[in-house]
Amino acid sequence: MRSAIILGAVSALSFVAADFPLDPNVVEPTLRNQWCSAQYSSCDTLCGGNAPTNECDPTSLKYSCKCPDGKAPALDKYLQTMPTFICEKAFEVCNTANVGNAIGQKNCTTSIQDKCGSLDPTKAQVGGSEESSAPTTTGAPQTSASNAAAPTSTSTAGAMATNVAVIGNGLAAVAAGVLAAALL
Repeated sequence: MRSAIILGAVSALSFVAADFPLDPNVVEPTLRNQWCSAQYSSCDTLCGGNAPTNECDPTSLKYSCKCPDGKAPALDKYLQTMPTFICEKAFEVCNTANVGNAIGQKNCTTSIQDKCGSLDPTKAQVGGSEESSAPTTTGAPQTSASNAAAPTSTSTAGAMATNVAVIGNGLAAVAAGVLAAALL
């Protein structure tokens, strides 16, 4: 019992610390195509029907969305977008990996599923004026002042936008607490 609790806490922690990478091959090609179709539609809707940058590659799950004002809509907050599809799949993978482990599954829910987008893009303020809370780019962080442009909704590895540092620290504390309780 103790080893199952410890394993669940550590597995949830390592999943979060890995920044939710999603291997495109765990998603059926037909479903990836459907995700891209929905992403195109949502990007266009969130940009008022005129997204000058609206790309999605179903093979790699890379996507990009930018509105005419040069800003990216907060895709991670909306249903029918790549960040939300990736988030939902990451939750599914985490939850499946923790079958029989209530603590691990609860961690999957609070650290992944609860972060998935839930807003209807058809009811959003359009035009990209609401920027993502975090850029959905998975490349190296931008550190120079000249790179202070508005974030674009571009993904290079299919990772969803989350506040992983905070989540990871929180789960580290939970995992340490579970480990301490299990050792008592």
